[in-house]
Amino acid sequence: MDHLLNQSEISSIRNFNRSYTKLLGILNKRVLNTPLTWTEGRVLLEISFNHDKTPIEVANNLELDKSYTSRILKRFEKNGLINKSPSAKDSRSVELNLTTAGTELAQELDDRSDQQIKDLLIDLSEQEQKEFFQAMTTLNNLLFTRK
Repeated sequence: MDHLLNQSEISSIRNFNRSYTKLLGILNKRVLNTPLTWTEGRVLLEISFNHDKTPIEVANNLELDKSYTSRILKRFEKNGLINKSPSAKDSRSVELNLTTAGTELAQELDDRSDQQIKDLLIDLSEQEQKEFFQAMTTLNNLLFTRK
């Protein structure tokens, strides 16, 4: 398949990616003023959204290195954010669940993420917010859901 985008269009997409990354603070050391790195935040939310996940499922869902995921999970367990219990699906594995502290931190992160989006769009008119949402829906459909 021939590439239909010219170099100027590709440059525009890359510029948007850099700007949006900066706007969201993805290159900051910590996510949304929490003690977590961005990767740790994603791992915590993955466990929160999908209870009884195994470490391998978390790593696979987030496309993370399994040993890196394991180190994150050990820190979470040491810091009282998760509990591990024997897996009902596989006796060689464990299932991950958030502790009360882990649930509270995940909720805080989720709330701050929601607020970040609200703050991002606050200066847009209602029509502009609808256009933004439609553009995001289109991008999501084109890149992630049509496969």
